[in-house]
Amino acid sequence: MRTGGEMNPIAASRLLRADLRRARETVGLTQMQVAESLEWSLSKVTRIESGDVGISVNDLRALCMHLEIGAAATEVLLQRAQAARRRGWWHDDRAEIPPAMLTLIGLESDADNLSEYVSAFVPGLMQTPAYASALLHSASLGAAEHQLGRRLAVRLRRQANFHEQREPPDTSVLIEEAVLYRRVGDQQIMADQMKRLAELARRPYVTLRVLPFEVPVYRAESFTVIRSELTGTVVYSEARLSDVLFEEGPIVAHFESQFAELWEAALDAGRTGQLLHRVAEGYAAGGNPRPWLWD
Repeated sequence: MRTGGEMNPIAASRLLRADLRRARETVGLTQMQVAESLEWSLSKVTRIESGDVGISVNDLRALCMHLEIGAAATEVLLQRAQAARRRGWWHDDRAEIPPAMLTLIGLESDADNLSEYVSAFVPGLMQTPAYASALLHSASLGAAEHQLGRRLAVRLRRQANFHEQREPPDTSVLIEEAVLYRRVGDQQIMADQMKRLAELARRPYVTLRVLPFEVPVYRAESFTVIRSELTGTVVYSEARLSDVLFEEGPIVAHFESQFAELWEAALDAGRTGQLLHRVAEGYAAGGNPRPWLWD
């Protein structure tokens, strides 16, 4: 389990609601029974356990007493409730962040390890500012310039918080080879982006592999598996119409199995580094590298 600074509000909220639900189930009470005993509405209980609303100190104390939670455990839950009410760095820009992505941001820094597969573009945690800006402009047609600026600032802040923490999670990243040749911006932007990937791949907590075209396995949607001994394992998937968060055991296991299969089929770290260097050189020379041009 990773240790570090104070827990961020999203992770704290998830832990709090999971503990409250577990405590209720341990004493054999239904949500309706809890609501009736405390003279709350059923929707209040369900929304607290689902994380749709927070819980006040007085309500939490009353709930802990009703669920027969001891004094020491109650104090831990009160601390988590306090942490859940803090404003994360993303608070002012949360309107620009989809709910599933907001949860991903909240969980990834407190994770023990991550596994990310991308099929279309360089992962957000690895994009250079120029690549990220060019991608946002091409993918957000009609958006006002100030909106794009805020989205870019969120992306770069997310990167900084992840990579500059004292103990980043072990991170395995799998990139489809097509990502290397899909132009985002000009050749210099792409050259710098390939160099950035190679630099990150040399960091001790990052393992990067490329899935080559000739491998007969593929998945259309990108996804990230976030594992934490504290908050459990969840999957963030970039679906076609909207981003989705999965927590159900069988679904999570399916994604983990897919990642393992793709990972085994990918180029190893050494060959991945050689490929990134060759592609970067091609872009730096003003060309448009393509796999069929290699010797």
